[in-house]
Amino acid sequence: MSADEAAPSLDTVRSDAIRWVVEAAIADGNELTVLADWTLARVAHMRSGLTPGLRRRIADRYPNLEFFAEPDTPHMAAHEGYIENGFGV
Repeated sequence: MSADEAAPSLDTVRSDAIRWVVEAAIADGNELTVLADWTLARVAHMRSGLTPGLRRRIADRYPNLEFFAEPDTPHMAAHEGYIENGFGV
């Protein structure tokens, strides 16, 4: 994202847990690149994966937050994150 482009707004993310994860990732130096509608959720895509340290903080703060992981396919790189009530990261 260039300096003149604004980061996507989290105004439409209606999950406190997912907003916290995104904001914590940004505070750790990651970048929110886009919010995109997926079949199961509105997803906040980050420039980099979530760090192990952040994943531990998420587990401590939101132990019931659903984690997902998808392996590599011929058409898509592996990805992982969290999802809650139609919102994900």
